[in-house]
Amino acid sequence: MGTTTPKVRDFTSRGRKPTVEVRTSPVYELLLSLFVWGGSEDPDQYECSSTFFEQIPAHANEELRSQLATFVGCGHIWLSFLELSADRKAPRSVDELIEHIEQLSPERLRRLVVSSACDEEEDASPADRRAAAEGDDEALARMLESDKLRPGHRQLLEDPPEITRLRLIGVLRGVNDLLAASIDEVMPALRRSAAETQAKAATLDAATLVEHATNGVTFDSSQALRGAILIPSRIIRPWTVISDHEGIGIFAYSVADEHLNADADTPPSYLIDLYKALGDERRLRMLSMLAEGDHNLTEIADRIGLAKSTTHHHLRILRSAGLVRAIVGDNKRYSLRRDRLPQVGDLLTGYLATAAESASPTIARS
Repeated sequence: MGTTTPKVRDFTSRGRKPTVEVRTSPVYELLLSLFVWGGSEDPDQYECSSTFFEQIPAHANEELRSQLATFVGCGHIWLSFLELSADRKAPRSVDELIEHIEQLSPERLRRLVVSSACDEEEDASPADRRAAAEGDDEALARMLESDKLRPGHRQLLEDPPEITRLRLIGVLRGVNDLLAASIDEVMPALRRSAAETQAKAATLDAATLVEHATNGVTFDSSQALRGAILIPSRIIRPWTVISDHEGIGIFAYSVADEHLNADADTPPSYLIDLYKALGDERRLRMLSMLAEGDHNLTEIADRIGLAKSTTHHHLRILRSAGLVRAIVGDNKRYSLRRDRLPQVGDLLTGYLATAAESASPTIARS
């Protein structure tokens, strides 16, 4: 992977075998952009440079600048909406996300504000956090007494939920207008990264897949995750940002250099490897044999007429492409991964669609 050694911000809670979903959406990059802009006290920790932090207020109109002022230091609230999408399909547009925000009850909206404030306010007791989120004025007053509370969070906690809702929607619409073009420019790179990671899902378990995507970050068995969502992002480079929602871990990871700098029509390595695996008569004969049922190495070698070492080499290529699984036991056997077969054409179709959507030959870093 081409990024520098990853830095990590982990906002998960601790505690079935998890599955992994890889997602991309311009809305995710917008939310992460607001997280970066609203939460960073040191712009130099991000690769996007200080220009990014200056351009939003510089190009905003007076009303948007006023709304943005409330969210200075409140980057975590935008992660809350990233988390909310965990049990829904990826929002395709800002309008779709706003519709979801409009449907949130005042109580649910207040819980999101309290939760994001508590990420920064460590003195608040768990009991006060819960009570304040449920509308307890005394608990909320105790939180507001803290001198560690950021001004933006203080304002959001003091505002009625409906005012907060209007602020959120105003900022989302306004900042999306400012960043939409640059986000659209990077989406082909994010889709390339997502497609490669999704292809790896055929051969890697959940924890290993997360580790591969994030360049070294994963979860262990002490985290009772029922699933994970991987989201490639340019704006957070070189960080990995981790959050969770009701047992689903959310890993926003830095898109690698090779995806950012690749020509739009460069075939991804996973697709080349897959079709290379299929582009050999002997390997196709092995797949045909395994379509009849499971076989061990000796059986396959004898039938194809190859040495065991050569047969093992071909089977390793097929396994790396996700087409064959090895069943370990007293008599190690190989089987065909039938669930992978329909994906072969889908991966090619996805690459062709992504290449067609790319508007420019290269993706420039901001």
